[in-house]
Amino acid sequence: MNGAGFMLDAIKQLRGNRALLKKKDAFEIHKSNMYKEKPISQYRKYRFKKASPEYLAKLRAQLNKERRTDLIKRIVILLLSISFGLILFL
Repeated sequence: MNGAGFMLDAIKQLRGNRALLKKKDAFEIHKSNMYKEKPISQYRKYRFKKASPEYLAKLRAQLNKERRTDLIKRIVILLLSISFGLILFL
């Protein structure tokens, strides 16, 4: 009797669900869990540091350099894969 324990568990769960359905207040949980809006004063206020123009220029230069190296890597990989494909199939 393989799976008899699973079937017994399924039967127990089915009986438990039926018992819950018969209760009138079993599904009244949503009233206590309703969303309640908070006043604006209770929201957390974030303060961010202002970036200096020098830092922004340095960051922009670094990102441009990373994009350029990534583009070069992609082009080299594309050319290698195309050349390998042509060599393999010709």
